[in-house]
Parts: sequence; structure tokens; C-alpha cells
Amino acid sequence: MIAVIADDLTGAAELGGIGLTYGLDVELAMSVNPQSNAELLVIATDARSVSESEAIAIMSEVSAALHAMKPQLIFKKVDSVLRGHVIPETVAQLAVLGLAKALIVPANPALGRILIDGHYYVQGELIHQTHFLKDPEFPITESNVLKRLARNDVSITVQPSTEALIQPGIVIGEVGTQGDLQAWASRVDEQTLPGGGSGFFTAILGSHYVPKRAASLTAALGQCRLYVCGSAFGHSVELVKKAAMTSNFVCYMPDTLMHPGDQETTELENWVATIVACFQRHEQVIMAIESESVENASGQTVHLRTVMAKAVKHVLDQFPVDELIIEGGSTASAVLREMGITRLAVTQELGAGVVRSAVVGQDHLHITVKPGSYRWSPDLWTFNSH
Repeated sequence: MIAVIADDLTGAAELGGIGLTYGLDVELAMSVNPQSNAELLVIATDARSVSESEAIAIMSEVSAALHAMKPQLIFKKVDSVLRGHVIPETVAQLAVLGLAKALIVPANPALGRILIDGHYYVQGELIHQTHFLKDPEFPITESNVLKRLARNDVSITVQPSTEALIQPGIVIGEVGTQGDLQAWASRVDEQTLPGGGSGFFTAILGSHYVPKRAASLTAALGQCRLYVCGSAFGHSVELVKKAAMTSNFVCYMPDTLMHPGDQETTELENWVATIVACFQRHEQVIMAIESESVENASGQTVHLRTVMAKAVKHVLDQFPVDELIIEGGSTASAVLREMGITRLAVTQELGAGVVRSAVVGQDHLHITVKPGSYRWSPDLWTFNSH
């Protein structure tokens, strides 16, 4: 068995999708099941959305539980641009696993994300000059990775793939090409905790563990779809705005729900009723939050996710949706928690990082998750054609 510990649900699903393309039997779960028979067991922790101390506790507990199962490999999935509590989590996991060093390779040239000479670039631009500067929870104001991550309690180095690994401590691997990913993959050994993005995981799978087998057959998506757009990234926000202008299948969260209040239950019921009524006219409906409303509700990200999750559950309780399509890892985790879903069977990779799963025990419902910073594929986002 190969085990992955991810700090958010979309990242977990992304690696589950990669495992599926290698023909592996993949289980995506919110907690460790010691009886799991999956060839690839991916644990989605949602540690990126909690405090540093909570993230450390979660990662330590999950790492210990997986270590006891004696997998071939434990891989730490982190955000490809290193948002979250990456370093303190890694320090805690090294202690639990009894390892002295970690190799974190986050960048992925296939997605236009590279780390060269210590600086992170997205599509050729320094990362602090991109939309990541305005991330609501982890705004990136510095492209120099070492300046962003440096701490006093652990040795951190940023190295090109041609240099020898330094022990002990944490090495952040530079990547400019696919060849760099392969070079880093060849450096992974039993004394190293490997971690990073999807590109590094793919390189490790291919070079160390799994001969690629035929992928599972694909299946057509159901027609009745609820899209839950929880991302604040500009491209996604603009797509929702465009859909709202072309027809009436976008149901924005009312401003009255942006902040906790005495009338929240009533306002939530009214919004849910609006969404259900929208399904009477359309097979596909979008739930979203207007970008201006998010700005006015600064500091309320947890509240907004909670309200969105409650609304989704109420809608699904009242209307038979075939496909639940969620953008944004934190939003997806909140929805699954609210619905009591703890296990998913990965069934399809619809695009890079966009993964469809069946809910274990609920054969009628499929859930697709997509990272907020990734692009929608035309086959999945069809609203521009309406």
C-alpha cells in the first residue's frame, strides 16, 4: 500500500486521480481506516484550514496511524505554491515517523509553476505578482521561498536537483523542468519523508513503485448537477459572473448570510428554497459567493464555508442531485463534514487535478472536486454554451 497525507481535500483527490491513471485501487478518506485494502490510501486532513497548532496535532495523529500500517511509502501532499502550515507540520511528522530529513518538491512545470534560484514563478510571473497575493487565508507577498518559510527550530534549504541532500532538516527542491522532478524522485529513500505537489508524486510513482496499468473505464456524468464555487480566484469568479449574466442558474449567497446573525436559520432556508426552485427550471445550478460580498465579509471565511456547507446539505436533502461539483478544498471539506461523508471511491480523473468520486454507501451521488486555482475544463464547465 502507498499512503498519502494531504492538507486539503482537492489536493488529496488530485493524487487519488493520479493513482487511478496508474490502475491503482484508490480510497479517499477523511481519517485512517486500519482495515483498508486500497492500493493507494489518501487521507484528506483539511489541515490548511485550521490553526498551526491544530494542523500539527492532526498531521501527527494521521502520520502515526499510517505508520502503524507499514505502507511502502508515505507521501506528504502540500499545496503546490506552499500555502498552509507546511514547515511546522513537516517537523512534527518527522518526529512521529522517526526520520531526520524531508524533501519537499512543490512546483509542477506542467501547470506553469516552477521554482528557480530560490524564487517561485507562476506562468512566468513572480508569484507575489499574481492572484496568489490576494489569497484570503494565505496571501503570498514574497516569491523568495526561503524568506517565506524560514524558522529557527529547523534547518531549511532550497536546492537545485543537482546538489546532494543535506542532513538533517528540510530541503525544498527547485524545479524548472520535468527532468528535475525525475531527478528528485531518484533521491527518495527510506530515511526521507517525501512531499510536495502532484508532479513530484507522479514522478515517484512512475520511477519507484508502480508500473502503469490500464486506467479504469470512464463514465458519463449525470445531468442534474450542483456546482458549489467556493474559490476567490479571479478566473473562477469571472466565469461565475459570466454565467450569471447569461442566464438565471447562479444562486449567490445573500448578503444577510455573510455574517452570523439571529435570522441566519430563516435566511438560510430562503436561500435553499431559491436554489431548489432554480432546479425546477435548470438541470445545472451554481451556488457561489459574490466577490464584492467576500471582501465586505473579511475575516469570515470559516463562517462562509459553514453556511455554504449547510446550504448544500439542505439542497441535497430536498432535491435528487446526481453530481455535486465543488471548487475549493476548504469548501469541499466543509461540505463533506456537514453531510457526514468520510469515504470516497475515486472513479475518474476528469482533468488535471479535477477528480470524480463515488460516495461509499451512496451509489446515487458522485462528487467532483477541483482546486480553486486550477482551470475548469470545457467539458465540465458548460455554462458558456447556454
